[in-house]
Amino acid sequence: MTNLNTSNLKDLDYSVERTESGWHITFGDSVIADQDYQLHCERLAGRELGKAISLQHMLASDGRSASVSYEALQALSGAAVDRYAHPVFTLTADPSESAGPQVQLRLAARPIPMSVTANFRDYGGHLTQDGRQVVWGRLFRTGHMGEMSEADKQAINQLDIAAVCDFRRQEEAANQPSQLPEGIEPTSIVISPGSSIDLFSAISEEGIQETTIDAFMQEINRDLVHSHQASYRKMFDLLLAHAGQGSIIHCSAGKDRTGFGGLLVLGALGVDRQSILNDYLLTNQYVDIDREIARWTRNYGDDDRSNADPEHGGLDHGDSKYGQVRTFNRDALAVILRVKASYLQAAMDAIDSRYGGLERYLDEQIGLSAEELRALKHHYLY
Repeated sequence: MTNLNTSNLKDLDYSVERTESGWHITFGDSVIADQDYQLHCERLAGRELGKAISLQHMLASDGRSASVSYEALQALSGAAVDRYAHPVFTLTADPSESAGPQVQLRLAARPIPMSVTANFRDYGGHLTQDGRQVVWGRLFRTGHMGEMSEADKQAINQLDIAAVCDFRRQEEAANQPSQLPEGIEPTSIVISPGSSIDLFSAISEEGIQETTIDAFMQEINRDLVHSHQASYRKMFDLLLAHAGQGSIIHCSAGKDRTGFGGLLVLGALGVDRQSILNDYLLTNQYVDIDREIARWTRNYGDDDRSNADPEHGGLDHGDSKYGQVRTFNRDALAVILRVKASYLQAAMDAIDSRYGGLERYLDEQIGLSAEELRALKHHYLY
């Protein structure tokens, strides 16, 4: 069972499982104990309910779990309810006492189910250091969207997407153009980290050491810090311009260029570094390595198509200096398609050592004004 949410009580022991028809909430022993808890729905589908809806009949007889269906919640509220409704529940112990403990649960899923597109997820929901929470349902990140099915497009249409930041190079985008629903146009924000050609060449070598790959990946993240401020400023411009709607940031695998973008956005909103690192590492959970290796081989390996590196810039078709890469070291590729905390940590350390911390970096390098930071927090925090 996966914990999909963050509570305003950090020691709350509970988990939420999304089912085909709704949500199943399981509470830990220390939460329910022998107390009389009351479960209500306070907010649903983006609006406060005039009167909280009691969900007491949905609690199991032992009080340790609750099953809430879309159909039942819609019947009680009159509002349209689906997986994106993000209801807010309150769980109150000993309701006869006004000072009784109360917990709020916001039900939302981080991974967005896609039949083809890999690593598509909501990177909202994190608590900030001042006790607020990043909104669910507006900030999304993913890998390339060049193989989207009709079902994937329908899922995208439910997210109210107004801005798509495509960090891929022109060759990457041309090789796998985004297959977005009609009416959604990506904005190209080209980012090509400096060590990518060496990295792309290295993964065709037999016997390359994992430590060598790690060093490449750390250097790529440092380069993102030092050389691409203008590109990430454009990302913030789009987020500010479309703050009331959903946005997507993506590259090809949705991990390095996208991961650094996520660091900047969550950092600007006040999320602590450990939470940002934890979010970054979710790539390892949401990427099917075998499927991604097959995609690399199909699109960039033993054929005559462009050999542009799909994540990092890499080689262009017919590059006389470096030649075509015809085969990949599968073990090395499997390492590259994952992420390690040390990769993003290299970016964080570079921000600290050269620029005096993230706050100064966002101000002096990205150019976010105090007014713009306030606007981001106003629109993207509960």
